[in-house]
Amino acid sequence: MKRLQTLCTVAIILTLQSCKTPSYFLPAVTGNDISYLPKPMEVDSVKSKTYLSGSIAGLTLPYNSGNLDMGFLNVSRGQTFKHLNFAYGAYGFAGRTSDTHTNRGERQIAEFDNKNFYGGGLRTSLGFYDISGNAEFRLLSWENSLSFENGSYASFRKKYSTMNNPDVVSASKTVMYTTGAATEIIWHSKHRPVNQFAFRIFYGFTADLNSNLRQSNPTEEINGKAIDVAFFVKLNKFYGILNAGGNKGTSGKLSLGYAF
Repeated sequence: MKRLQTLCTVAIILTLQSCKTPSYFLPAVTGNDISYLPKPMEVDSVKSKTYLSGSIAGLTLPYNSGNLDMGFLNVSRGQTFKHLNFAYGAYGFAGRTSDTHTNRGERQIAEFDNKNFYGGGLRTSLGFYDISGNAEFRLLSWENSLSFENGSYASFRKKYSTMNNPDVVSASKTVMYTTGAATEIIWHSKHRPVNQFAFRIFYGFTADLNSNLRQSNPTEEINGKAIDVAFFVKLNKFYGILNAGGNKGTSGKLSLGYAF
C-alpha cells in the first residue's frame, strides 16, 4: 500500500512539473508586422493609389505571459497592372507592456510590466490575379515585412535572453524579417465598384526567430509559423482592415484609413 502511495505521489509531482510553463517574451510586433496591403482592383479607373491609415493592435504572449498594446501609423502605395499587382509601404509603431490578467502567480516577472517600445518597418506585396465577374482571385502573393524595435522592452528581452533561466524563453532580436505567401479574394459591389470587400490568408515565418528563442532556453521545444487572416472593407475612399493571427503569441489589429 505504501509503495502504491509513493508511486502515486511521484506521478503527481511529475505531472505538475510537466504542466509548468515558462514566461515567454517575443519581439513587440510579432504577428502584427505582416499586414494587409491594399491594392486597386482592375475595375478601378485609377490603377495606382496611396493608402494612409492608423491602427490599434495587441499581442498576447504565449502561456499568458503578458500583453502588449500598441498603435501604428501606416502608409503604402498600391499598383495594379493586367494580372499583376504590387504594393510597398512603411509603418511606425509605439506601445507598452502590461502584466494584468496573466494569473501566473509566483512565476510572474514583475519587471515586465509597463515597459515601452517603439520602432518602424517596411512592407511589400507582389502577386498575380485573375478575374471572374465582379471578383478578383488573387491566387498567390509574396508578402514581406522588415521591422526595427527599440525601447525598454527590447532591453528587458535582451537581459533575460542571457540569464539561462529555465523558467524564461526570451528573444533578443530587435530586427525581424517575416516572409510568406498569401491568397485572397476581393470583390466589388455590382452597381458601385468603389465599394470593395476582401478576405485574405497569409502563411509564413519569421527568419531565425525560433533559433533565437532556443538560445535563451535550449530545453524548451520551440516551433511554429506565422499566420494572419485579414478582412478588408472599402467604401468609396475610406477603408477598414481587421487582422487576426499568431506567430507564437496571439495578435490582432484594427486599421482605419483613406485612399487617394
